[in-house]
Amino acid sequence: MGEPRSGRRRLFVFDMDGTLLPDATGMVALATALGTADAVDELERRFADGTLDTVGFTTEIHRLWGVIAPEVARAAFDGCAKLADIHRVTADIARNGDVSCLITMSQNVFADHFLDFGFDHVHASAYPAEAGAVVRAEDVLTPESKPVIVRELCERHGLDYGDTVAFGDSGSDLPLFRSLKYTVSVNGTPSIADVSAAEYRGGSLLDAYRIALDLIGAQ
Repeated sequence: MGEPRSGRRRLFVFDMDGTLLPDATGMVALATALGTADAVDELERRFADGTLDTVGFTTEIHRLWGVIAPEVARAAFDGCAKLADIHRVTADIARNGDVSCLITMSQNVFADHFLDFGFDHVHASAYPAEAGAVVRAEDVLTPESKPVIVRELCERHGLDYGDTVAFGDSGSDLPLFRSLKYTVSVNGTPSIADVSAAEYRGGSLLDAYRIALDLIGAQ
């Protein structure tokens, strides 16, 4: 790191829940801030047993939470512990002409605050901004959304999908990890570690990023 690297430009993709937020999810952080943790737990149980699909789950969450005040979402975001050195990683990506992206199934009212950390793009499930809004399937991200978004970003920026580097921690990252060569499990579950090219455990995104640079032979 330091001097710009030579070689082809790449997209670097980061998961949020369990990855950049090692001990939390955006959903739980918002639920805690809004005093609805128990109700959200019940909705998650219904989702897990199949009585709620992704749209139904998001619809029920919107009924529960209503319109979220910006200051509440900000406080929920600021209260979450994050990996160290996120700014240093996004700065190095930008310095080398690469592109950084965060993709999460959590709500955009929470995840969009990561734009302050230097990410070029943040993609998240769109939380309705109005009390009477209808939740649309196309606004709710799923694990299968991640490869689709990455392909769209690569096309937009003139990058090769196969050169993409991804960081994640759990099953929601499997569809993307299975389609890529350069993948780093960050404090990951066994399922994601098994399909990753490399594994990192610790509290610094910079250290995980350095492992990725070793994978692509950029150091």
